[in-house]
Amino acid sequence: MKFAGREVESHQRAQAAFAAVLANVKTEQLADPTPCTEWTVADLIGHVVAGNARVAGNVVTTGNATDVVALESAHADSATDAQTVFGAGDGLTRTFDVPFGNVPGSIFVGLRTTDVLTHAWDLAHATDQDTDLDPELARARHEWSRNAVRDDLRGRGRPFGPEQPEPAGAAPADQLAAFLGRRVRD
Repeated sequence: MKFAGREVESHQRAQAAFAAVLANVKTEQLADPTPCTEWTVADLIGHVVAGNARVAGNVVTTGNATDVVALESAHADSATDAQTVFGAGDGLTRTFDVPFGNVPGSIFVGLRTTDVLTHAWDLAHATDQDTDLDPELARARHEWSRNAVRDDLRGRGRPFGPEQPEPAGAAPADQLAAFLGRRVRD
């Protein structure tokens, strides 16, 4: 049960890191590109909101959002809903239907935590903010990812790009981003 509490806390920390970066996004940045080349800043935020909603069994879209305050609210609501589901008595033992099959909550919470923290990095990178996000959590998610991300999950049309080089002395969140296929600035 100690492990379960840590995973739920890690999820909360990733959501908080994303919220902190989102709080500094300006409306004029919403159409800007992100390291996820198919998404703008608004699309990336929408992806995180939709992923959180999936945890709670909801369907939420942010559409063509042009208001950062509305996006912050959508993220806050969806993050709370996801946290409530994962923190429930059966949150880590129940089965979730995700795009690549059915997974137990104990795996899904790790996927969501890594996804949210990595997209916080993407958002920070896209909006010229500091990418040194929650170093302890980033180190843990990097280690988790090294065990979870297989080669067949990398490449065009897959969730992750090829591993990228890390600049010397890269922060833990930069190391995670590079491992998951992002190009990290020197």
